[in-house]
Amino acid sequence: MMQHPRVFYKDRAKELLSGQYEKPIVAMLIYALLDGLLIGIHRAVGPTRDLATMQIIEPGNQFLMTIVSALQFLLMAGFVYSFITLWLNIARQEDYRVDDVLLSGFKEQYGRNIVLLFVRGLFIFLWALLFIIPGIIKAYAYSMAFYLVKKNPGMDAVESISKSKNLMSGRKAELFILDLSYLGWYILGAFTFGILWLWIIPRHQTARILYFEEIDSGAERVQEPIDPLGEM
Repeated sequence: MMQHPRVFYKDRAKELLSGQYEKPIVAMLIYALLDGLLIGIHRAVGPTRDLATMQIIEPGNQFLMTIVSALQFLLMAGFVYSFITLWLNIARQEDYRVDDVLLSGFKEQYGRNIVLLFVRGLFIFLWALLFIIPGIIKAYAYSMAFYLVKKNPGMDAVESISKSKNLMSGRKAELFILDLSYLGWYILGAFTFGILWLWIIPRHQTARILYFEEIDSGAERVQEPIDPLGEM
């Protein structure tokens, strides 16, 4: 019986990560710690509310809030690229150091990574203003952008978004279904206070990278995808 591509990606990701969860978990915990620290600072300098009425008592320091929000964005710009590097290393069974991987997003064309995160987010936001569904569709259309700049260091932000849109044409629904197949695990992970996510996220993201690798390589697919999300 022919195996569905989605099942192959998930099974292969699980196989690749067998006994190899320590490094991705450490990487995710480091990011969570840094981001959590900034979130804590943001709340500390933010508005004070009455717990009973939720009305604002003190407006907070808007300048510091803006600075912290900017730092969160800059941190994310580097780490989005860094985690693409991580999942690629796992998918390709390449040895790596956690510190090298986490720093890659800040050392390898960090300015381009900032621009890409901003432009991609802006495009998705503008489409979402029309309605939530177009925003989701565009998020999937642009989902390969960071993967593409990782594989093609000379590619700029706008070019990666354009190429991602082309590569995902006719395949957005397929990736959506792959993501949806992990929903039950994420819900289950919520009951473990997110602890289970430390194992689910690496498997999910590695499966996504395997999917991207196959598309980008032009490998023959098991089934021709049909995309009911359209060619927006």
